[in-house]
Amino acid sequence: MRAIVDGVRNLRARPTRTVLTVAGIAIGILALVVVGSLAERLHEIVARSTALNAGTVFAVVDDGLLARGDSAAVARAGHALARLDGVATVVPEVVLPYRFDSGGSGRFGPPSLIFGFAGDDRLARTRTLTLAAGREALTGEHRVAVIGADFAATERAYPGDVIAIYGSSYTVVGVYDKSFTLFDEAIVVPFADAQGLLDQTIPPTATALPKNGITAFLAVPKPGTDTSLLAARINTIEGLRARDPAEAAASVQSTVAIFDAIVFGAALIALLVGAFSIVNTMTIAVAERTREIGIRKAIGARDADILTEFLIEAASIGAFGGAGGIVAGALLVAYVDARSAAGGSLQLFALSPRVAAGAFVFAVALSVVAGLLPAFNAARLAPAEALRRT
Repeated sequence: MRAIVDGVRNLRARPTRTVLTVAGIAIGILALVVVGSLAERLHEIVARSTALNAGTVFAVVDDGLLARGDSAAVARAGHALARLDGVATVVPEVVLPYRFDSGGSGRFGPPSLIFGFAGDDRLARTRTLTLAAGREALTGEHRVAVIGADFAATERAYPGDVIAIYGSSYTVVGVYDKSFTLFDEAIVVPFADAQGLLDQTIPPTATALPKNGITAFLAVPKPGTDTSLLAARINTIEGLRARDPAEAAASVQSTVAIFDAIVFGAALIALLVGAFSIVNTMTIAVAERTREIGIRKAIGARDADILTEFLIEAASIGAFGGAGGIVAGALLVAYVDARSAAGGSLQLFALSPRVAAGAFVFAVALSVVAGLLPAFNAARLAPAEALRRT
């Protein structure tokens, strides 16, 4: 305990140098907290999106069939999909863009999409989507919508409000809770209404309007079915395209791993700069207190006592810098996320206890390691030699 008190007292004796060194560590920890929170959010988004479509294969209808209004070919593809070995359920879907202009709403995040599901199969199977307000659409209802949390914030729309979709009025009956999936910016409407909206997107060159149009099928496999093999089978059906879920997940995980390496590498560089400042500070401290060290050793101080005192000083610098960096980082990410949420944009950061604790421990450990050499040099000073120095 006495060593800790002495270490802190020695730091207070050199306030300017101590503040500058602590600030250097704090800046590095701030960077680590920000990029760590960014990585946490990215992992959360990937995990939630994977859970949303877990154990399913998404089959998209070729654009050519839609452009021609070939409903018969789409129906044949759907029947062929339902008859495939290993398919338990097929959920027809309509997925449309909410906006066709390139400008959008100026928000950051996934595009706004309109969804229509045949039945409640899609929503009933997932625990990712829960209602924050209002209710789901009732069977037989028309011109109603359940919207995502980000869409509600962007459009300032809540249960009871009316929104315009392709020139038609829809009453908002529910708002989904934040899920960090593409449904945060989505509008879910009754399936028949979605098919009507699809008719409005068919180009004038089409030979006919699609009858009961469908843009995709969600295939729910039977237990034990290999989804990769099922995707390959789906791709043999004319008019349908499916991607291997395992391949897609591996691609996403690879991208996430590269991102983690880049962001943490950048933060590590910032911390190493802070570590060099600790080495410089501790080296100067040893030089300034050489005579004091000689006197203490002459009256009985052990090498371990001197070593401990200087390491405590280094650890204190790391602790103060780590705490300051964590607080500054928490305030920064909270501010940015609050601004994003207010504008309906994706919240980019998730400051978890793991990130905060890891940043603090890393700051202290790095400071101790950086202070080892100066502390070791101080402990090895011979009393007679130290006393001769002025």
